[in-house]
Amino acid sequence: MTSIALIGPGRHGTVIAQGLVAHGAELHLYHHRPAKARAAAAAIESHAKNGGSVTVAASAAEAVAAADVVFLTTLWDAPQRQVIGELGEALVGKILVDISNPLDVTPAGIMMRQPAEGSAGQFVATLLPAGTGHVKVFSNVPTAAILTASDKTPPAVLPFLADSDETAARIRPVLELTGWQPWYAGDISRSAELEIGGPFNRIQGRWGRAAADAAQIEALDGPERRTA
Repeated sequence: MTSIALIGPGRHGTVIAQGLVAHGAELHLYHHRPAKARAAAAAIESHAKNGGSVTVAASAAEAVAAADVVFLTTLWDAPQRQVIGELGEALVGKILVDISNPLDVTPAGIMMRQPAEGSAGQFVATLLPAGTGHVKVFSNVPTAAILTASDKTPPAVLPFLADSDETAARIRPVLELTGWQPWYAGDISRSAELEIGGPFNRIQGRWGRAAADAAQIEALDGPERRTA
């Protein structure tokens, strides 16, 4: 059983969680609004198969304590800063999975912003305590494709970035629980390429936008980076 914490589920995070529990993940969910946490948990639980499950934690710290992998699915910037700052040393030894895009929700609508660090992923990297693994994934995939492109033959490829080869090797079996084929594309410095508007987001694949098979991803970016 793979135990995962998922913090701050919005639409994108909830659908990722649905894919994980459909493939047997044990999910510990937290949202600072209890009613939203309960609603997300009900939507996720309806997809649970193969022993997958979801429980609602009373706090982010409680969710993280029960897991080795933490999906941070809040909006970027201030919410990420708040959650990571609150968790602090509780993240050390764990892997934080960052799905964010540099998008601000404003009264005028959703606006894209250019992070000073170069990308939302590189911004998150500045917040993490030393000893925390960092993975960037799912920023390129439209919400609607997360489930519709899973469990295909040939599989849709899920490009991901990691702060080290060790982190990449540890996260691969977790990402396999999405029904996509994980594809290690390099380090966190490439985050902008994986975020909205980047080449991994724009590619038209066999299964739709950003849902390409291995041959299509290799044609776009070359062979997968291999870990030892």
